[in-house]
Amino acid sequence: MNERIAYATLVGLVAYAAVATDLYLPALPAIVAEFGATEAEGQITLSLFMIGMAAGQLIFGPLSDYYGRLPVVVVGTLLFIATSVACALTTTMELMWLARLLQGLAAASGPVIARAIVRDRYQGNRAAQVMSMLGAAMAVVPLIAPTIGSWLLVFADWRATYLALAVFGIMVLLGLRQFQESAPAIGVGSIGILRVLGLFGTCLRHPRFIGYQICGTASYSSILAYLSTVSFFMIDVFALPSQYFGYAFAVSVAGFMVGALLCSRLVVHIGMDNTLALGMTLTFTAALGQWLFATTDTLHTVALAACSFTVFFGIGLTSANAAMGAVSLFPKIAGAASAVFGFVHAVIAAAAGFIAGQLYDGTLIPTTSIMLTAGTLGLLGIPLARGVFGGKDHR
Repeated sequence: MNERIAYATLVGLVAYAAVATDLYLPALPAIVAEFGATEAEGQITLSLFMIGMAAGQLIFGPLSDYYGRLPVVVVGTLLFIATSVACALTTTMELMWLARLLQGLAAASGPVIARAIVRDRYQGNRAAQVMSMLGAAMAVVPLIAPTIGSWLLVFADWRATYLALAVFGIMVLLGLRQFQESAPAIGVGSIGILRVLGLFGTCLRHPRFIGYQICGTASYSSILAYLSTVSFFMIDVFALPSQYFGYAFAVSVAGFMVGALLCSRLVVHIGMDNTLALGMTLTFTAALGQWLFATTDTLHTVALAACSFTVFFGIGLTSANAAMGAVSLFPKIAGAASAVFGFVHAVIAAAAGFIAGQLYDGTLIPTTSIMLTAGTLGLLGIPLARGVFGGKDHR
């Protein structure tokens, strides 16, 4: 196996959700305008995508445990390509909602199976380190995707952004040819819906899994609240021309990338749980500062940018550790555990994004309030993840 191509392909799989949201964000006002919709209706395209992501993980995770990682992720990638083209061909907002829901369903195959593959090949802190490295590399995608999306609007219309997503999927599909199967026990057990629901109970009764779930969900909810409104408040609050959206958005994404890069080093020296606690604390502190600046009468642009960078920096320290911590507790059913983790945090994050979109009033207050609430709740997950209330690996 060509390790460089395999690594790049894993990055692409993890990035499905990021690229499918960040690339189209600059085009969202244009989509809303063409279909004669409201800003809140435009935001629904993001929430429905996340609901599809949530449901898809329940399908692809257990399927990859039973049939193997490779055939299932290939099918998921083919569906991602097809639904991206379908989004480009929509003619009404209602059709766009349906296409985005299905696109999210297909996109779920990428991160849920990538997490399982990492867990198949690595253990403990090393798995968290590899996932952090993937996260740091993946952060390059949302770093450049909004800029690419912005310039696509200069030379073409919003439909080009979805065609670009199809091209992205084709590149990942070609990279999957380098992979070998890594699932530990193909064809063992059953894949019925009752088994999947039973795995929810198994995972969500585990105190440490719940702790990792809370931290991961809080981080992702902050991201979705931000993403759901950023394309609007960049114009309404900061009066930013659409072609410069990507550059401003890059400030936050750069915070995530730096955090993820640092995480891959920190986790080796201070451990997964300590790195998680540091990230969650930084996220909460910066979210508090962001909210305080947003509620003042004066627009503190530099201070808000610094807080936004730090929020995403903290999330960069948190995300990989929360995911790998949760999945590592159940090595024999890593795909299913990854599905449960992904489903819960995608559903709750989609709700956070939906609420942010519905409450958006042309100011930063609703968005920063939701991000602060998420950061506060995330702190509650830290003692659970540390095992203060018990819980052992299911080895």
